[in-house]
Amino acid sequence: MFLPFRATVCLAFSAIPVVAIRADADSFKPHKDLCWNPDEEPPDKLGTVTAIMTRNLGQQCRHEVQGLMEDLFKECEKIEGFSKQKCLKELLQWFTATEERNEGLRLRTKLADAPKEAMLWAGFHGGDPRGLNQTALEHFANMVDTSIVHPSTILGKIVQKNNDLLGCRGDPGASVPCFKRTSWDKGPVVNFWIGASRAFVEGMAARDQGSVVAVLNKGLDPTEKWSLYKSVFWNYELFTIGKELFDGFFPQILLIDMRGTCQKLVKLVTEELRKTFWRPTDTLLKAKPIMCFDCAKGQCDLDEALAARVRSCLGKDWRSWFRSWIRTPKCPRFELEYWRHTEVAVRGS
Repeated sequence: MFLPFRATVCLAFSAIPVVAIRADADSFKPHKDLCWNPDEEPPDKLGTVTAIMTRNLGQQCRHEVQGLMEDLFKECEKIEGFSKQKCLKELLQWFTATEERNEGLRLRTKLADAPKEAMLWAGFHGGDPRGLNQTALEHFANMVDTSIVHPSTILGKIVQKNNDLLGCRGDPGASVPCFKRTSWDKGPVVNFWIGASRAFVEGMAARDQGSVVAVLNKGLDPTEKWSLYKSVFWNYELFTIGKELFDGFFPQILLIDMRGTCQKLVKLVTEELRKTFWRPTDTLLKAKPIMCFDCAKGQCDLDEALAARVRSCLGKDWRSWFRSWIRTPKCPRFELEYWRHTEVAVRGS
């Protein structure tokens, strides 16, 4: 049972009710169990809210998260029906993973609405020797009539503006929860990414997209500094895809592997989906085996030739539909051999 909000704030910050709470996170001495009461009204100042969420963060991470929250708040106030108080409450709920208690409050969904069918990605940044950066990715997305959710959406642009929260990688405070005795609160930065990834994928399911395309430029060695296992796609988006499958989403999953490891990648993705959502995953993959294009250096590039193959396999335009009607396109499907082992992927055509 939660304490009254006034008492909670006093406990959280060792302050008396008549004393204003300063926005300086270093001045706070939070109570060991509570940081705020989600059943009461939130603080009425953005500085107080950001201080609550950033008090355990290192300097660089704190700077980026403060900027992120300030930008989210500015965009929230532009949305019809969202008052200042509602925006503050949504931010606290998002960063403490308590927004699920109220289905009517979904700032993240509003900000993650993509201009057209969305495409997921991981591992496209400046300095890649093959030129696999976000510019190349956006160009490819346009060729397959999709948009990358980050940064094509308002939410994606805000995250990009704040350095993609790269300063929070390795920061122990990023995963320190406000609510010490709960299982849902994973820490402010983790909560943010979970909420953001859910919003992106939920938007895809809400549109009832016929396909989920993910372009991945990550290694599969877990000891690598920037391996697939440390990506937003692996840790948050893939889980939400599984959750949406459970709720009736039935897309064709198509992966583009820029490292040329489709055989192993499909197996890993299948295993991860089946961990929690094995029944809907098996139902989907029996009807629509995962497609995966090996696109290692020297094999292919993010160009019109690859885009044409993707459009053909997904039936994206009338030319693709007509060609498919005349002759079934050769698409790299990976069908599961259920008679041998449910997690063995084999190359199909």
